[in-house]
Amino acid sequence: MKKNIFFFMFLFSSVSFVALAADLHVWQFSMDEEQSRFIVERFEKENPNIKIHLQQLSWDFGNDKIITSMIAGNAPDIFEIGSTFGPHFSQSGVLRDLTEEVKDLKDKYLMWEPVTHEGKIYGMPWLVGTRFLFYNKVLFKRAGLDPHHPPKTWSELLSAAEKIKNLGPDMYGYGISVAEEFSPWQTFIPYLWNGGSDVLSLDLSQTILNSRATQNTLSFYRQLKSFSLLNRQEQIDQMFSAGKVGIMLSGAWNFKSIAKTNSLLEYGVTTVPTPEEHLPPYSFGGGEMLVILKKSSYPKEAFTFVQYLTSKEVEIFLSKEQRNVLPSLKEALNDPFFSSDFRMKGFSEQMRFTKTPPAHIGWIKMERVLSSMIDQVMLQEEPIEKAIQKTSLDIDRILQETHEKGEISDKKLTVWILLLIVILFLGCWFFRNRLEPIGAFSTWIFISPWILLFLIFSLYPLLYAFLISFSSYHVLTSHLSFIGIRNYIEILKDSEFRKALYHTLFFAVGTVPFTLVISILLATLIDHGKVPFKSLFQAGFFLPVVTSIIVIATLFTYFYSENGFLNFILTTLYLPKPDPSWLIHKTWALPAIMAMAVWSSSGYYLILFLAALQSIPQSLYEASRLDGANAVQQFFKITLPQLKPMILFVVVINTINSLQVFPEIFTMTKGGPARSTTTIVYYLYEKGFSEFKMGEASSVAYLLALIICAFSYFQMRLLREKI
Repeated sequence: MKKNIFFFMFLFSSVSFVALAADLHVWQFSMDEEQSRFIVERFEKENPNIKIHLQQLSWDFGNDKIITSMIAGNAPDIFEIGSTFGPHFSQSGVLRDLTEEVKDLKDKYLMWEPVTHEGKIYGMPWLVGTRFLFYNKVLFKRAGLDPHHPPKTWSELLSAAEKIKNLGPDMYGYGISVAEEFSPWQTFIPYLWNGGSDVLSLDLSQTILNSRATQNTLSFYRQLKSFSLLNRQEQIDQMFSAGKVGIMLSGAWNFKSIAKTNSLLEYGVTTVPTPEEHLPPYSFGGGEMLVILKKSSYPKEAFTFVQYLTSKEVEIFLSKEQRNVLPSLKEALNDPFFSSDFRMKGFSEQMRFTKTPPAHIGWIKMERVLSSMIDQVMLQEEPIEKAIQKTSLDIDRILQETHEKGEISDKKLTVWILLLIVILFLGCWFFRNRLEPIGAFSTWIFISPWILLFLIFSLYPLLYAFLISFSSYHVLTSHLSFIGIRNYIEILKDSEFRKALYHTLFFAVGTVPFTLVISILLATLIDHGKVPFKSLFQAGFFLPVVTSIIVIATLFTYFYSENGFLNFILTTLYLPKPDPSWLIHKTWALPAIMAMAVWSSSGYYLILFLAALQSIPQSLYEASRLDGANAVQQFFKITLPQLKPMILFVVVINTINSLQVFPEIFTMTKGGPARSTTTIVYYLYEKGFSEFKMGEASSVAYLLALIICAFSYFQMRLLREKI
């Protein structure tokens, strides 16, 4: 009996312990699966009352997933954010205030600025990084330079870049990042800071970019262009690894990539050059922050895990394992590991001279403006003074934007929408019942699954987005305030929207006719011509349709690159090629994407036209041959008139798809260079997931819907009259 009692007491205590154990959900970018498992197992062993559910995020879409989870109400207890997104989260009110918990730690860690707002701290710095100078020692020797004395001043950098450039036509002295959202400003702003200028004033209230120091810095940058490779950072890194670029400003991720692609490369790393010697060599500093959700059920346990991740042992362990990050804990930087290797030594030396971007909620938008300025000066040869003035005005407009506090919860809005749906449904039912019998009850039972799916996944989001388009909606707090048609007015006034609209219309007008003509001609050739292996040709043309557009866009990125296959063909045929390469040339970037879109989508419409061709009565062709008609006359007098219904369908569908182009832009150019490939849907994506302005993003979506409806209506009216 006593044994049974003890058994039940043990069982009860075990169940109670399990019930009281804290289940923490943690989302992070920095650790791989093996590192995560090692750290979590060790932590759970030391803290048996805490269970960690860790999920790894991708750098490409991780922030989108975090934002979406917060909107849906299922965000994790702890998540990692980049320093750039820090102000958005720390100023949103959704994070736990850690000021009291970390008040004794402030002097021990680097980079608190991104998670500090109005004197309060909303996160812990974890891992940090910076940009520093890489230089090829072999090219230095060949150019007559001392490989043990890399350039420390701007004049030395210009001289070294020129000498390396003179080694051959395929050699570049320096690499300048362009045609991207982030790398151009990140690799330029160290020179801006070292040149004595900055973007914003100390109180973040106004821009101070329009200065003589900024003009001097851009003049130096333009001088450097004469000896440089202008390309995306990834291509510059690859060319440096291949021994074609002598000097570049880049990050520690190159340590691993160089070891994989060219382990014999002799290179060194050092701090960013300055205008004169003995000046502090500042560089851009960024980092990863660990934050705790305000609504977390286990705030105490969550902070315990954050403390563990930011401990000296864990930060040094991750730095040694990854070799592309540094500890945010200052004490950890004194570990012998960071001075034993020339790469980590140079990395940590530059880390001591870093500055973080302004902790302003509009900085993400300012980043794009700064990168666009670099593209204008370096790619378009725009006058420096004009580019600076335009950029300063754009930044001033960002600073003047107001962010209204929410007044209405999205839960209340959901209730209103559900009531509206019920009223609409009952109204339709009432009027239909008055006009004709509603039908058997069993009919409604059978169609109820479709009705429910339509109401939940179609009608509800449409109405929700429509109401949000008239509101100032805070995506992180899910609160809104109605502001009428102000979002629509602001969007229509925005020059970036007008540019995006022009690019979208240009894309549609430039792709739809070509796709139509190519697909009709190919379908006619396969149907009427004596083509061997017809099935093989059909499958080949249709293959791009069943292949992910992201995969296709990635392949074409390499196809269009400086050393890509297209430039190889042009060089072989002694034909001119754009300089710089296709996707970073303002004039040719969008047409290059359009050509890819025509190639990848023609196969789908080819199948449609092939089906339509096979439905044309053969008697029409036989009768025309008896009358002496040739193949060309048959095509224009019989084939095309019979294809008009399918032509109408293809034109309308292809136009709708073209007006919604997004994955190609997102994968290949991110809207660059100098915003020359930004389309409406990409503009919408930036508004919603970069600037967190879901109200304006929703208004863009409905403006695009109106444009699509207008195009479809006029196309159908125009083509139907001719059918």
